[in-house]
Amino acid sequence: MHKKALVLAIGAALAMQGALAQKKPSGGGSEDDSQVVLYGKVYPEFVFPSGSGATAAGTAVCSFCLPATGENAIEKRTEMESSNSRFGIRGYEKLGRGLKAIYQLETQFLVDSNNTAFAARDSFVGLQSGWGTVKLGRMDTPFKEYGDDLSFLNVSSGNFTSTSGLYRHIGFGTQNNAARFHERRVNVVQYESPDFGPVDFKIQWSTNEAKTDTRDPRVLSMGGKYELGPVAFMVGYEIHYDLFGMSANVPTALRNNGATSGVNSKDEALAGAVQWKIGKMTFEFDANKKKYDEPNSVVGKARSYENNAYMFIWDWRVADRWRVAAHYVKAQAGKCQIVGRECSTSGLDGSQTSAGFAYHFSRKTYLFVMGSWVKNGTSSIYNNSNAQAPNPGEDIRQVGIGLHTTF
Repeated sequence: MHKKALVLAIGAALAMQGALAQKKPSGGGSEDDSQVVLYGKVYPEFVFPSGSGATAAGTAVCSFCLPATGENAIEKRTEMESSNSRFGIRGYEKLGRGLKAIYQLETQFLVDSNNTAFAARDSFVGLQSGWGTVKLGRMDTPFKEYGDDLSFLNVSSGNFTSTSGLYRHIGFGTQNNAARFHERRVNVVQYESPDFGPVDFKIQWSTNEAKTDTRDPRVLSMGGKYELGPVAFMVGYEIHYDLFGMSANVPTALRNNGATSGVNSKDEALAGAVQWKIGKMTFEFDANKKKYDEPNSVVGKARSYENNAYMFIWDWRVADRWRVAAHYVKAQAGKCQIVGRECSTSGLDGSQTSAGFAYHFSRKTYLFVMGSWVKNGTSSIYNNSNAQAPNPGEDIRQVGIGLHTTF
């Protein structure tokens, strides 16, 4: 069924390109009355992962962490990844009096496998006017968008060079994404500001549609940007209500997310970033603070966890055909609370270092080569692999070579 849907969507888009994309304005204006665009980005690569340094079995780890095994879990092998390669259909229709309908359907296109799901990425319909834009559908949160803005060689989305697994996640447990502040939310309504010159902002609300008498899982996310010549300042704030990001990852005995626990959760993150362009170079520095709070008075249950993370990325367009990039990410061990007991975060830190280059055959098509090293503390399991998961303390090294093109 997925294959049939994809074939029909592509066929319809190509037909609409010819039939509608050039529909001229009836009133003689310069902009088309309606437009349909088919677009995409494909960047498959070969990846060569390896793991080393797993913490010895029996070594004490943090209170929220899995026990050390002494064994490395990352297999040294050859993988093929297509990351967030995608295609989409987007367009608009002028409704008159300055009002415009907009829409988008975007699909992750897994060129290395056979399980592509239609419109699983940002997909929405909305209204746009001088007062701004309102969208309904599924889309990235503003917190995800404002900050970590400089893409690593423009291929880091879904790639092992992505910083989200360390910069916006936690380093313990099952790595359940309920704790991650780097999400695409469903059931979304989003407002985007009009063009205020150097300033723009967005605010988004979404629900999990799982409200009960005692819990109401939902997310409020917002962010903004201020550009001052070559310098841009970005800020983001996000709250997760009753998603239990901490309980979804701590050992079962510590959890508060059972149906009868009577506990609510509030997880929040605040982030800021500065981006500076100097000639053909761009620098960006980001920092965030994440806190997971589950107020309760039951002895032995998890109460809270918080940590800070920092990131620096550098991009240099050396020449028309060459581009290089590097970044460094650091997550602190943070601090935790367990009701009535000591709570340790020893060894719960981590870092990620990446470097790479691209050779452009054209503006849209280029070859890229890059490597990344995730160094875990003795307790942590920060992970940037799409196909494997490390054991506590295990470092991950990955090298990739691939081809990127857009249309």
